[in-house]
Amino acid sequence: MTALALPRATGGIRWQFWRSPDDQPCWARPALLLVAAVAAVSYAWGITVLVPHIYYAAAVRSMASSWHDFFFAAFDPDGLISIDKLPGAFWVQALSVRLFGPHVWALALPQVIEGVLTILVLYRAVRRTAGPAAGLVAAVVVAATPVTVALDRGNISDTLLVLLLVLAVDRTLAAVQFGNSRNLWYAGIFVGLAFQAKMVQAWLIVPVLALAYLVARTGVRPVRRLVDIVGFGAVTSVVSLSWMTVVSLIPTRHRPYVDGSNHDSLFDQVFVYNGADRTDSGFTVGAANFSMAPGGVNYRDQLVLGPDDRLNHLFTGAGGRDIGWLIPLALLVLIVVAVLVWRRTGTGTSTDRTADSAAAVQRAAVILWGGWLLVYVAVFLAAGTINPYYLAALTAPVAALIGWGTVESVHGSKSAQRVVAVPAALVTVLYGWWLLQPAPVAVRWTTVAVALLACLIAIGLRGAATAIVLLIAVLAGPAVAAASVVEDGYSGLDTPFESATQAHITHDVVRDAMNTGPKLVASAHKAFPAAHDPAVAYTSILAAPFIFSTGAEIPPFGGFTGMAQALTTDDLARLVAHGDIGFALVTPSGDPRVQWIVQHCKHLPGDEGTVGAYMCGHP
Repeated sequence: MTALALPRATGGIRWQFWRSPDDQPCWARPALLLVAAVAAVSYAWGITVLVPHIYYAAAVRSMASSWHDFFFAAFDPDGLISIDKLPGAFWVQALSVRLFGPHVWALALPQVIEGVLTILVLYRAVRRTAGPAAGLVAAVVVAATPVTVALDRGNISDTLLVLLLVLAVDRTLAAVQFGNSRNLWYAGIFVGLAFQAKMVQAWLIVPVLALAYLVARTGVRPVRRLVDIVGFGAVTSVVSLSWMTVVSLIPTRHRPYVDGSNHDSLFDQVFVYNGADRTDSGFTVGAANFSMAPGGVNYRDQLVLGPDDRLNHLFTGAGGRDIGWLIPLALLVLIVVAVLVWRRTGTGTSTDRTADSAAAVQRAAVILWGGWLLVYVAVFLAAGTINPYYLAALTAPVAALIGWGTVESVHGSKSAQRVVAVPAALVTVLYGWWLLQPAPVAVRWTTVAVALLACLIAIGLRGAATAIVLLIAVLAGPAVAAASVVEDGYSGLDTPFESATQAHITHDVVRDAMNTGPKLVASAHKAFPAAHDPAVAYTSILAAPFIFSTGAEIPPFGGFTGMAQALTTDDLARLVAHGDIGFALVTPSGDPRVQWIVQHCKHLPGDEGTVGAYMCGHP
């Protein structure tokens, strides 16, 4: 029966989308939809009360307020300054907010949908190589990975990045499978769109896609493959750079100042601020440079994985609890699967065209999933500072390899399962027990007890039963961590079992600022009815809660890091003289603009921590 049937048994139309296609087992589609539904519930649970990434939330509200702000990715409603990223993912969020209103759930809804689509597309990509069982296991692994659950419950662009990269891998596999270069160009389109969402991070996969096509494509000469790869690169470049090029050709007086650049340049923002500078070993760029601390709390040290301990990026601490659980196992599976595929397929010169195509797809899959994993692991270990949610980019290759390895273990001998699979699962369980140190004692020991019991049971089983039980064992730790993310109401900036200080920053501080926003704006309008700007702020993060909660114009003259020159000292002096500014919010800085405000505006008592409030207008 087809996936969509229209029987007359009930006298009406019945949509039977849950039925598996003819080329898949009857359990495949229902099981996949069940996994996707559980994932959707975990992503959407409590999203009406989640605390968003306030910087992006404010920008999206501004972008939703006018098509000018939408196109130029303006951070503030008047379009003084842009966000410090490309706007691909935020365009989707802005459309949702424009449709449903400035609600937190409207911000998060696109990520919920994109996260579910990632599961469905990953299933299809893995099924091409290793069958529906492997695809289903991969889907389960994604749904049980803490970093993915946290990310898809927020409003951060990495969710769209992961979806588009999985689509690019799927199209590359299709290009190898069907010998169709057009699919490779589609992969280039998806990588280009991923660049619009996450910039240079999307391009890290380009060499992997090209190598897989060059090595695995059969039926054409190497020169033709190189020509196809050049076409793929051209498509990727055109789609990636299209918006940047168009905006750069528009005179600066007609668009916002480009945040994250020294010369009002999008290319500077993308390739320096969000590219080369990210290799810096110190806290000098992006969120790593931000240490504004209401109540004396240092945001930087709590929210960013810094250069002092590179293993903390992936294998220990917050990074390990986000993604590290299955990376060692995935690396082991990569080695085993690569050996099996090369032994099984040889040179790929079989006279059976179908067998040759299947062998080519498997070789391509080894390069694609393995290359993706190795490249991104190397980059995240080498980078000086990373945000924990970056690590979601590793979930897809880890899940694909675990799914593939699970199926290969079923086909292996019982002795091979005992020698390789069971010990590997046992080590993974013990590693998970170590990562669960910050968890409540009862949760930690119950989880490891269940996982160890599963390993013991697996020794007496064989075939698929062994694989299923071992899968339960290795997923126990990450699944419990993912469940804690949902239970605690966490989202993209959070990590499982995080410290009370970190939770205070990502939740209490932001929520209090959002609650203060309407009061400050109302006070400004009442005291300074003629002021165009109720307040100005030194940085975007100071302005963000007020913009998102009220939609008012609170221009951040220093951008995200305080270094942007969206407004100069002369601009501030002119605006104050004209009565266009009510209040000013600043943090201690040697910036001449901040010093001018301190000297010429009246300091207000009652401000907290290091945030200073000043009255610049004349009531």
